[in-house]
Amino acid sequence: ENWGVEGLSGDSIRLNRREVPETNVCELIDDTNDGWMEERVMEIYGDYMGDQICKIPILHNGPDDYRIWFDSPLGSYSTKSALVWKLNTLPKIKIFCWRIGHDILPTYENISKIRMEFSCLCPRCGSEEETLMHALKDCPKARAVLIHGGFDNALLDGSYWRCVDWIEDVARSLDKKALSDFVTVLWNIWNSRNNKVFRNTEEDAKAIWDRAATLNRDFRTFNFMERPMIPKPVEEKGWQKPRLGVVKINFDAAVEGRRMSFGVVARDHDGFVLGGRAGVLESNAGAEWAELQALAECLELAREKRWLKLEVESDCANLVNRLKWARVDFSTYGFRIRQLLNSFDPCIVFNFKFVWTPRCCNKAADQLCKWAFKNNCTKAFDMDYPIEIHDVILNDAIN
Repeated sequence: ENWGVEGLSGDSIRLNRREVPETNVCELIDDTNDGWMEERVMEIYGDYMGDQICKIPILHNGPDDYRIWFDSPLGSYSTKSALVWKLNTLPKIKIFCWRIGHDILPTYENISKIRMEFSCLCPRCGSEEETLMHALKDCPKARAVLIHGGFDNALLDGSYWRCVDWIEDVARSLDKKALSDFVTVLWNIWNSRNNKVFRNTEEDAKAIWDRAATLNRDFRTFNFMERPMIPKPVEEKGWQKPRLGVVKINFDAAVEGRRMSFGVVARDHDGFVLGGRAGVLESNAGAEWAELQALAECLELAREKRWLKLEVESDCANLVNRLKWARVDFSTYGFRIRQLLNSFDPCIVFNFKFVWTPRCCNKAADQLCKWAFKNNCTKAFDMDYPIEIHDVILNDAIN
């Protein structure tokens, strides 16, 4: 079975099974240097797969091994989540479908959960609570659109607690094209509902259906997801200053062979440097784990300086996304993230905001990584940052 690395299974063993007495992973770990028995791993699995294994960090007191969904970064899987992003439709409609799956559309029922004395009755029919299921399927106005489009009664019947379960059942009966059309119809039904709520305008079923059909036809004709013949000019973005009272910390990491470098720089609302650090570490881990180590240096700096309001920026989209989903990340990577976030003194309230930023807005941290590799050194600084990043700091502060 797969274990930790794509393509790694029992068939990956290069030696005769009789020559491999090791039966557990722990037998390939060298406790004396907190790493792998690299020569033995290479001997068993070969250079390529052995190198991939040796890049897996060894965590002390890590989580117990258990089965997770291999193709998901977080280790969890739902068939419903896979349906959304494969739809052949506009990105905004895919996002609408994703919001259905998480039940985060602002139906009256959802609003009533956060507003006292708010009526949750449907604004169109007024006879039942406006749940997501009611708004898109059970309301007479919504049902009229679906019936006008000729949807089979089998797709309209049945009682469902969650709207996403209904859509999943529909997906079992429709092909990819028809399902994309169906979701577009739901999107137009929701827009019609919003027109009633915010503009007090009512549309008949035929108009709503025709608008959905036109959108589907136009999308397939023009395919808005293709790149235009004359691309739009690229606008160069720059580093943005934080709000007054907030410290913004940018961090980055780089990997070079068996070494990694990190760069961390903290600035205030005027763009002045408050502190930072850069350095080189011996590490055989991959780029993602190097970014995580840079985050650890970033959080350690914040803890030392007692900065309570922080905006932490990285150009590693994967890390930022996993920081936001850390509570439900079942992977070893997610476990390490939770360790870092839980390492702060519970008596001191730190306010973190993790933000992704383009690489062009993270130049100072990137330059620190290059500086650390070039000088092969580790340095912590306050306002006396390395002169090599002065032009970047000055340009960010001016812009």
